[in-house]
Order: sequence, then structure tokens, then C-alpha cells
Amino acid sequence: MAFFDHYGDRYYYFDAGAGAPVLLLHGLSNTGRAWAPQVAEMVSLGYRVIIPDLLGHGASGPVQRTFTAYEQGQAILALLEFLGLESAVFVGLSLGGMVALEVATTLPKAVDKLIVAGTFGTMATPNRQEMLNIWIEILRQSDGCLKRFKSSWVGLVGEAFADSPLGMACYQTWHAQAALQDSRNQINWCEGMKVYDVGQKLPLVTAPTLVLAGAEDPMSPLTESQRIAHQIRSAVVDVVPGGGHVFNVSSAHEFNRRANDFLRGNRHG
Repeated sequence: MAFFDHYGDRYYYFDAGAGAPVLLLHGLSNTGRAWAPQVAEMVSLGYRVIIPDLLGHGASGPVQRTFTAYEQGQAILALLEFLGLESAVFVGLSLGGMVALEVATTLPKAVDKLIVAGTFGTMATPNRQEMLNIWIEILRQSDGCLKRFKSSWVGLVGEAFADSPLGMACYQTWHAQAALQDSRNQINWCEGMKVYDVGQKLPLVTAPTLVLAGAEDPMSPLTESQRIAHQIRSAVVDVVPGGGHVFNVSSAHEFNRRANDFLRGNRHG
């Protein structure tokens, strides 16, 4: 199967491999295909890889209301139940990391291990509220999703990757993806992100946790990763060299090495 329904919302998910389940959660305006650099290696290492498209993204249904990371987390827990799983390893980048942290603080027993990358403990700061408002303003323009994508591309992957042949191929694919998106989905997500704040709940996380920071991530700095890890008893921080916010793509080899070492029990930090 490739779809499941949760309170009237339809979700698409990709499911490959066998073994311990690993659930990968993508960022805002992306899709599960952003995890392509991780899938084959994780499957070859003996994991069952499960990748949902968040609501309003990819092949999942639209977001017709203000939508929060907490609500998305509840739907992800419903997906686990739908698949007959009591728990899984959670890996989330950016917005996906926010969703993973909501799950890990709401139902800690559902998370075997946790990896969050380039993510946030809160959006309730003046700078981040302003950032979300700027995104909403762009998204309300004609072809807003495409305009926001084009303006953020280098920040997503870094200059070196953007100029590489692989980066150009990635740009072409993601450009077409953005051209097909409905800006109302992202606006509803941005409005929901404004209320996100798990800072006080982070001590509730019980899973061994790896917090990955991109060395040149322009959106989520190392200090944010350190703040998150400081509040989680079992957390360590590791820095992935290279540029970009979506550094599982732009620095895939180093991202994979750190993530897979952690999952095998070799802690970094």
C-alpha cells in the first residue's frame, strides 16, 4: 500500500526494505524524495525505511487549514499504528525535525532513537516570526512557491553543491516540483509553525538522540542544535561540514556516515 487516511486527510508514504523501522521526515516545501541520498544505503544496512509526504506536500493531500507540527506528529503516530508498528527510529530535517520532536515529547515510547538535523526548538522568536511572515508574503504572490524556491535554493544546498552537476540536476527536479505546488498548503503550514515551541518539553525525550548541525547552515545555526541537545538528557551534537540547510543532500556522504554510525551505536559529539 502507499496511502493511509487520518481524520479525512490522505497521506502518501514510501516503504522499502526489512528490519528495524526508520521513519524519515522531510522539510517544508519538499517531499519524501529529498531523502533519496539516504534510502538505498539504509536499506542495504538492513533497515525498513518509511518516508511519508507531510500533509500538503508531494503526493499527500492538501492542507486546508492552519496546520501544526504537533498535528502532523499525531498523524505520523497514526501511520505507525496503521503499519502495525509500536515504535520506530525517527529522523527529521528542519520541519521534519520539529515534527519528530513533537512526537518524541508527546509519546516518548514511540521513538526508539532520534536524529534531528537543521531543526528548531521554537519558532517563537522575533526573527523567526519575521522569517515566516516574509515567506507568507512571497507565497501569496503569483507563482509564490516557485519564487520562494528560487530565492532560497543556494541557502538550501550551499554554493558549491548548487554549482555542481549533481546540484544542477537536483535544481531542475526541485524547480519542477515547486512549480506544481499550491502555495495555500505552505501558507497554512507557515501559520501553524508560528506557534511551535517544544523548548520546555525537551527534557521529556527519552530516546538516544543525535542532533546534527550543518557547519554552514544559514537557517538553523549550531547554537540552536546545542540548545536542543542541552535539554535532552541522552543527546549529543555533531556537525556536518559543508554548506546548505538541506545538508542531507548537499553533504550526503557525511550525513549518512554520522547517522548510520549513531544508529549502530557509535555515538558522536
